[in-house]
Amino acid sequence: MNQEQKTEESAAEDGVCVKYRLVGEVQNVGFRQFLAAKAEESGVRGWAKNESDGSLIVLLEGGGAAVSQVAAHMREGPVGASVCNTAELLVEEDDAAPENFEIR
Repeated sequence: MNQEQKTEESAAEDGVCVKYRLVGEVQNVGFRQFLAAKAEESGVRGWAKNESDGSLIVLLEGGGAAVSQVAAHMREGPVGASVCNTAELLVEEDDAAPENFEIR
């Protein structure tokens, strides 16, 4: 294994924490439950919360590869959902991830 492969591999395993706002048909379509299942499958912690403006806020924390995998599913969403826009938000101090993935 060369140095570049080792660097890529370790970067994929480093812990990351990202927060997103999803806009579109993301409420009342089982989106939070869909994300909870995908996060559990991938070993990712975090939460998903409906906002009063119709958007969905999602926090994902875990290994880089696992978070990327859940984020890819998030951009597609469950059947009946339509994600028009995904924006990465600033992770704030009070955005701590719980032990598992929570629906808020």
